[in-house]
Amino acid sequence: MQATTITDTHRSGAIRDPQGSTKLTLVWNAITRLEVLSIEKNAHGEPVGAMRLRSTYEKSEATAESGSYDPEAVSIEEKYRALEGKSFEYTVDAAGQISNIEGFEGGDGPGTPADAIRASLGQISSGANGPRGGILIGQTWTTDLPVPSAPLVGLFWRSHSTYERNEPCQLAATAASPALASGETCAVILTKLTLVGSKSGKDSTPENYRKMGLTTAGTWTGEGDTLSYVSIISGRLVSVTQSSTEKMDFTVTHEGGEHMSYQGSVQSHSQLSLLPPTP
Repeated sequence: MQATTITDTHRSGAIRDPQGSTKLTLVWNAITRLEVLSIEKNAHGEPVGAMRLRSTYEKSEATAESGSYDPEAVSIEEKYRALEGKSFEYTVDAAGQISNIEGFEGGDGPGTPADAIRASLGQISSGANGPRGGILIGQTWTTDLPVPSAPLVGLFWRSHSTYERNEPCQLAATAASPALASGETCAVILTKLTLVGSKSGKDSTPENYRKMGLTTAGTWTGEGDTLSYVSIISGRLVSVTQSSTEKMDFTVTHEGGEHMSYQGSVQSHSQLSLLPPTP
C-alpha cells in the first residue's frame, strides 16, 4: 500500500497556535498480510453476510514534511513505524462496512494512524463490493458508507460505481520483479465518490462530543474517484487506486462559551495492490 495525504489547515479561537504548521504532507508505505478468521454461512454452507479478518503490518514506514517547523512531524512518523509487526482484527459485512475493530492504540481520530488504517480497510472492502447476484459490463450501482470519528454527525461517502470492462489482472511489482500478469481476468470498476453531509437544520454534534460538553456545527464536503480491479474467477480485489479531495469549515463550541474554528482541506492519493505469492 502506498498513500499520500496533504493536509492544509487553519485553527482559530480558544486554542490557537499562530506559529504552528498549517500544511503537512504524509507519505505512508506498508505491506499487509490479510487472513480470513471466519466466514458467516447459510444453512447450505454457502458464504453470506459478514466475515472476520486479521490484518498484520509486515512493513510500515512514513515520512512527514511540514511547511514550517513542526515537532509533531517526527512523532507522526514514529507512530506509523510502530505499526510494523502489529495485527488488527475487524469485521466486514455484506455491504462492505467495517465494524468491531480491535487492536488500535494511541488514539483514534482525523489524522491518526487508526484513521488512515480504517480508510485503507474501507478501500479493501468496498473496492470489490457489488450487487448480490453478480454484475454485468455496463451495470451501475450506488452504496453509502458512513464516516466514523468525524466531528460532524451524518457524514457518509456515496459511491456510484460502473462495471467498465474486463482486462488481464496485474499483480504488484516487487524489488525482485516488475508487475506480473496473474493469469486471471479482472473486472475494471470505476467509482465516483461524493461526501454527503447531514440535512440542513439538524444538530450535527456527535454523541462523543456531546458527552464532553461540546457542540459542533459547519460543513464538510468531498469528492473523489476509485479504480478497482477485481478477479472474475476468485472475486478478490487485485488492486485499487483512489484519489480524493475534502474541504471542511466547522466550529467546536464548549458549553462554557469557548470555541475553536477549523478550516482546511485534505488531498489524498492511495494505491493498494496484491503482491505475487512468495516462493
